[in-house]
Amino acid sequence: MIPFDEALNLVLAEARPLPSESAAVLGCLGRVLREDIQARRPIPPFHRSAMDGYAVRAADLAGASRERPAVLRVLEDVPAGYQPKKIVGPGRATRIMTGAALPKGADAVVMVENTEAARDSVKIFKPVAAGEDVVPAGEDVPAGQVVMEAGTVIGPAEMGMLAAVGKSRVKVSRRPRVAVISTGDEVIEPGRRLRAGQIRDANGYSLFGLAQAAGADARFLGIARDTKAKLLTKLRRGRSCEVVVLSGGVSVGDYDLVQDILLAEGVKKIFWQVAIKPGKPTFVGRTGRQYLFGLPGNPVSCMVTFSLFVRPLLDAMLGKRELGLPRGRAKLAEEVRLKTGRRHFLRGVLTYVDHEPRVSVLRDQHSGVLRSMVEANVLVDVPGEVTGLPAGAEVEVWYL
Repeated sequence: MIPFDEALNLVLAEARPLPSESAAVLGCLGRVLREDIQARRPIPPFHRSAMDGYAVRAADLAGASRERPAVLRVLEDVPAGYQPKKIVGPGRATRIMTGAALPKGADAVVMVENTEAARDSVKIFKPVAAGEDVVPAGEDVPAGQVVMEAGTVIGPAEMGMLAAVGKSRVKVSRRPRVAVISTGDEVIEPGRRLRAGQIRDANGYSLFGLAQAAGADARFLGIARDTKAKLLTKLRRGRSCEVVVLSGGVSVGDYDLVQDILLAEGVKKIFWQVAIKPGKPTFVGRTGRQYLFGLPGNPVSCMVTFSLFVRPLLDAMLGKRELGLPRGRAKLAEEVRLKTGRRHFLRGVLTYVDHEPRVSVLRDQHSGVLRSMVEANVLVDVPGEVTGLPAGAEVEVWYL
């Protein structure tokens, strides 16, 4: 077995971002930006009103009150989207709507609630300061500012900002193509009748979902039975993919054929067996530019090792700045006792007590209990030399 950090470094040693492609912003949710985005113009591009009311010169309202209102002549109405035509001079005002451009000469806006309109004039009952209820040009983004850097994952807010700076298409990373293959004579597709000794293919579906969630173009190639011919048929279908992920058949049993078949086909072994729990019998190899992962067959081991090894590789291929699951710190809610020798990634539930993160380790940590991955929202990272941790001990958590 090799240590986890060494294994991960071996996976990432030759990982490079895939080529970029142009994509419509409306189709970019979850994609990774491959260019810096700069605002050529300020946002907003003009001074605008933050309220419905009247654009005025603040100096004209000095001392205004209910008893002695300032009376101004109204020059025009300016709805949002229209350009003011008249300059606001002394004793003048322009009726203005929220978001409309501030007319020249005006330096403030008075809310409509503090006014009373007549036919061609307005009474104003409250003074305002210069700049009040005015959104200045460039308040959001000044001209020339880089609003997003390459490597940014595009979310809904980023989509809005791209549109705000005038982008309808941007350069993004091509999605890595990931082939998912389940293995085993005992595994059957959902929807088919279970016979004695059979289990349904949970791993294929979990891995497909994990690959999609990581931003990959995931392709589920089905179940390969425990023969060389069946497995090679599936592998040939995945030749166009940058990554092939197989579940099962990588341990030391008589029917664990995956590693031997891959090596016989010229796959170069990067490593096999990692000092982690769950996930010890993980295999990683490479042929040309294609990475092949043989993940353990137990569903928890399968999902955890995907998150620990495949996910960071996909992030590197996408050109992300941060690789792998995000991490944080939390305090243990209860005592934890462990066997030493391997680095543990325990399933846990993170909550907040008085605004402080607390993590409870799930009781059943068996690698076959898929339910624990449904219930958990973090992995608790415990070094291999640690035999136990008391309640209140601070630990590193990996957010699922």
